[in-house]
Amino acid sequence: MKNHSLINGFITGGRFRESPIVRRLVHGSSWSIFGAVTSRLLVLVSMILVARLLGKASFGEFGLIQATLGVVGLMAGLGLGSTATRFVAQYAAIDPKRAGRVIALVMSVSIATVFLAGGTLVAASDFIARKVLEASYLSSALMWGSLLMIATALRGIQSGVLAGLEKFDLIAKLNILDGVLSFVTMLLLAQLMGVEGALLGLAFSSTVVWLVGRNLLAVELLSRGIDFTYDGCWADWRILTSYSLPSLLGSLVATPVLWLAMLLVTRSEGGFAGLGIYNAAYQWHGPMVFIPMIIMSVSIPVLVQEWETGNKTRFRKVTFWICGLMLALSLPPTMIAAFLSHWIMNLYGPEFSDGWLVLVLLLVAAPFHSLAKIAFGALYGMNCAWWVFGCNLIWGASLIIFTERLVSQLGVMALAIGFLASHAIISFLSLILVFIGSKNKLKDSKQNTV
Repeated sequence: MKNHSLINGFITGGRFRESPIVRRLVHGSSWSIFGAVTSRLLVLVSMILVARLLGKASFGEFGLIQATLGVVGLMAGLGLGSTATRFVAQYAAIDPKRAGRVIALVMSVSIATVFLAGGTLVAASDFIARKVLEASYLSSALMWGSLLMIATALRGIQSGVLAGLEKFDLIAKLNILDGVLSFVTMLLLAQLMGVEGALLGLAFSSTVVWLVGRNLLAVELLSRGIDFTYDGCWADWRILTSYSLPSLLGSLVATPVLWLAMLLVTRSEGGFAGLGIYNAAYQWHGPMVFIPMIIMSVSIPVLVQEWETGNKTRFRKVTFWICGLMLALSLPPTMIAAFLSHWIMNLYGPEFSDGWLVLVLLLVAAPFHSLAKIAFGALYGMNCAWWVFGCNLIWGASLIIFTERLVSQLGVMALAIGFLASHAIISFLSLILVFIGSKNKLKDSKQNTV
């Protein structure tokens, strides 16, 4: 009866404040939103200033290098950040020893793969620049960018562990520190060294933040009695194939596909200048989805525990309630930014002003992207990572088909259209899968109680 009243209070709002789920979500979200808003604003302002320093073509080169580093970093990270969140959330309270083994497993694998990928990137930078990017002068930028890739990948693993522990206040503080350091170092070094300097500035700030976070995480684990030891950590190796592998494969579809679509734009008539417009417009897509990303990160530990304890009805209601909340939060700023699209693109410089329609399309894609992210968080909570992989396959195929078919006539607009269409498709599909999957599980649990 108590659980039933909590569900009704949570969904209807009659006893909103009494719901422990709401309290946990609000506490985690408030800290995460505060940290994300501050860091995002700093990054957004710094990117506007960097774009004005570099110009449209060089800013496009900077965006392509970042995307290339993202592909390599993704393969290096092996999807272990979400793995850490999922299983640390499951075991931190009920089995601290096993939680420590999971963290040790994730850390040991990630350190090996990240530094291996960094060395490979340095060794292959000349080949990638000449043969893949068809811009040999970017090889040195790739070499320096390997430092950014390593630091970013390690930070992703660290944030995954902290999210599993529901230490969203620490994540927020680290994000703010990263935003402040990035603002100073990226602008300073971009003015001195151009694209390479901007990458070095980001690498420096990420490295400092990772080192600070490492000490904070060690203190948190000690306070919870979680013994972080590598002894026996490989006993849980199966989570790498059952969860990390599909998570990695899903991300290996999304990130490289977007990179490939960007590469198609550079080889169209607009070249790197067209990609510079996309890179500027994309800076505003991110802020429109960061609240849903935060809500997804905060909700995964809660949803995992609801799912594992058998509260399937509440799981479904919470998931769809979060979707409604996300739309209420994301639609107004999206509409305002679309209305101001001309003015926003002019902030990057007069040569960016003709990209206002690209910005509008990326903004319209944001609510669809947000719905998909919330649905993906629910699917991860259901331990259905392979379903997320399937959704990402469909997203990637849609994006490439739209971009490849239209890029010769429309240039960067083709990428914007494909971005919008693919996110619209995947949002509806992922929500349907959450509904069907949780409904089937609910039926199974009812039959088992008969």
